[in-house]
Amino acid sequence: MTWHLPDTIALLAVPAIFLGGWISSRITDDITVRTICDTIVRIAIFVAVVILNRQLLGRHWRAFWSRPWKSMGLVIAGLVAIQVVISVLSALLRPLAHEATHGAQQTLPETTGLGVLILVSLAPMVTALIEDFTFRHTLLLKFPVWGHWWSAAALVVTNALLFGAVHINNFGGEWLLTLTYAGAGLLMNLTYLWTRNIWHVLLMHGLNNFILAGPVTVILVYVLQAAAG
Repeated sequence: MTWHLPDTIALLAVPAIFLGGWISSRITDDITVRTICDTIVRIAIFVAVVILNRQLLGRHWRAFWSRPWKSMGLVIAGLVAIQVVISVLSALLRPLAHEATHGAQQTLPETTGLGVLILVSLAPMVTALIEDFTFRHTLLLKFPVWGHWWSAAALVVTNALLFGAVHINNFGGEWLLTLTYAGAGLLMNLTYLWTRNIWHVLLMHGLNNFILAGPVTVILVYVLQAAAG
């Protein structure tokens, strides 16, 4: 496949997210401000990726809906499979991880307003699209390794491990636990290679993040907490 500008942007997208987070951490220690800035950076990158890949998205969208029941069935099955893979690997790996790293992620203050929470809840969903273009498309299909099964297999597995590794902050610096997301990445890699349609993995990944941390979930938790308080 030919390398184009959208591929370069997709390749730089994940490092740009980390760079944005590092810059905001140097500017302020306020976790709320840092999280808002991080979300805005991710949304901006998301918009750029969508605009640059609009033709691919449109072409794949039409192919996706040419067989709606099969496509949506695969998305739902994939969504369930992601959670099964993460749950099983987490159950196996957590006993081996260092206790000190469990739950080490910083969280927003309990007094954070609903508007900020909703804005921040967009970050996991837009990040899913960014990551899928970076890992599932650019870093998977654009490498000239598909002439040999062993080099292709090595790329698919290495890609999944790298996908898990970039989520190191989700696990408080515990590298072993990133294998849980690597497993999910491997599942999505295989799905994309099978379907060659970005929308299957975008919806699998995006719906997974939406269910776990999307606006509806955030509003529901906020309302329940307010009622309990």
